[in-house]
Amino acid sequence: MKHYLYEGNDDFAWHARRWPQFDEYASPEQTLVILPVYSIADWCMGRPMDSEEVVGSVVLDQALEATREELTALVLPPIRFSPRQSVGTQFHLDIELAHQMMIETIRSAAVPGFKRFVLFNTSPFLEEWIDVCARDLRVVHDLQIFCVNLSGVGLDFHPSRGGDRSGLDSILTEVLGEAAERVDTEAAAALDPIPGSVVKTNDPLGAHPEGASVLLDEVVASTARLLREIDTHAPLQDYALNKEETE
Repeated sequence: MKHYLYEGNDDFAWHARRWPQFDEYASPEQTLVILPVYSIADWCMGRPMDSEEVVGSVVLDQALEATREELTALVLPPIRFSPRQSVGTQFHLDIELAHQMMIETIRSAAVPGFKRFVLFNTSPFLEEWIDVCARDLRVVHDLQIFCVNLSGVGLDFHPSRGGDRSGLDSILTEVLGEAAERVDTEAAAALDPIPGSVVKTNDPLGAHPEGASVLLDEVVASTARLLREIDTHAPLQDYALNKEETE
């Protein structure tokens, strides 16, 4: 049976397992549990509003395939409802509600003994929020949290920070099988992104002279390298309370 909560190989899909199968993990604290965060938004690229998930799911699935023999990973069903980012954001939530949803999702996934989580985010305007979620999960719930942003591997949906977004656009054309629709520049100017500016990350990748598939391979390789680096981090050590701190 094919499952569609996560667009990727069911070998990595959390929801493709029955609950007794989670007892099969000899060392669940060593498993990487990945939570994709894909907002549903119009980025004024002439593309569907699920473009983040279109790109993110392909990159993540291929990166997991590339590291299949090196690490054990599970992918949770993605969070698609996120804090409002602009008038182009659909199905947005109040930021406090979204924050609690993120915390409870990870907390519930930790019940079988999983301790290491990756927040895989594709939205440029959610990067700071993702960092705050990761901090709270680490400090309050003693979980090991890593953050991977799509902009960190060279693909950026940001309308200004992302430059001409030609590399991202070429990958969307490759994956969707069709070119972008014409964009109304006035409508793009009215998006009122929130916040108006965000922290600059890596320079976005432009279109590759050898084609979008080559560029996609480079992005996948960068993502796979990050997953390998994360996997080599030592697990968190149990913290022994100091009597003087608790008295």
